[in-house]
Amino acid sequence: MDTVVGRDPWVPCQRAYLEAIRSYYAPKTLQTMERGFRTLHRAFLELRKDGKVSTTNPQMLTKDDIAAFMEWMRTRKTRHGISLTHATQANYMDYLNGLMRFENNGVIDQMRKLHYVRFPQKVSAEVRVLPESRVEEIRSKLKTIPGYEGAVARFMVAMYAYSGLRRSELRRARFEDLNIDTWTIMVAHPKGESNWAVASPARILHPARETVVEFLAERNRYLADAGIESCEVLVPKIIDGVAGYWTDGMWGKIKAKAEKWSGIRFRIQTLRATFGQMCIDWGGRPDAVSRALRHKTTRTTELYYARIRPDHAFRLLDQAYDSAHSEKRSPQKPLGWEEAS
Repeated sequence: MDTVVGRDPWVPCQRAYLEAIRSYYAPKTLQTMERGFRTLHRAFLELRKDGKVSTTNPQMLTKDDIAAFMEWMRTRKTRHGISLTHATQANYMDYLNGLMRFENNGVIDQMRKLHYVRFPQKVSAEVRVLPESRVEEIRSKLKTIPGYEGAVARFMVAMYAYSGLRRSELRRARFEDLNIDTWTIMVAHPKGESNWAVASPARILHPARETVVEFLAERNRYLADAGIESCEVLVPKIIDGVAGYWTDGMWGKIKAKAEKWSGIRFRIQTLRATFGQMCIDWGGRPDAVSRALRHKTTRTTELYYARIRPDHAFRLLDQAYDSAHSEKRSPQKPLGWEEAS
């Protein structure tokens, strides 16, 4: 039966599963999962209508049903006319497997043990970064944006590109988190803070420091003009006489304003990746860059945020060779030669 009290069996199963895991995931992660489940639901309804699956009930899905769904993913086109990425397909399989496990259906787990079944794997995408010259071009063009919002835009780009903060880590930063004596900023709200992450400092590199000082002066004027003596928020937004944090939507509008003014499109995540890539290009060790990005391991850094470019890698190899063979070019006296003479 494909009905539960007259309803599609998928819906109550999905709701129960999401409610059960709600305490273990961040709100944005849950929103992403909910969107993914809506896509999965539509897919199984479509496949059921075409007679390609036997049910839309997660409790009753079979190996043949999973095979039909995997075929659907391979041939599925997005609204842009391109195929689903391997990472998206792998995520959908993870979502589906979680739901089926919750309903005591271990079919996917059983299929994973079969050597002839090949599931989609997550393949690290090419790192999207901006050249350092492009970052500086954006910053140069933003110098003419007037007012407090212009100062926020300049501060935003400088901090993301030269400290490696995540989007919300800067938006939700407190004034006390910033220390210009040590040029660090304490990340009080890191990614995964509700589950595993702890507050840790991020380094503000030299190219951003002048912009930080200029922003702090503009921030003081902004608050003084509103008659506000003190504010805990590093980048305040005054609404109805009250200074508070920017909403994510308003923060995005400032970024969009920076794009329009500079004529260069960019993503905040790209600026974070650019920070990591520039550090690698400058000769930074992967473990140091990983620490600056506050990753658990260097693997995350190398896969998703910073890779050694071929030309840079070749230069490092040449330097390593030169260093290792310097003795051959400049022979040294053997040990114990004094005694022998």
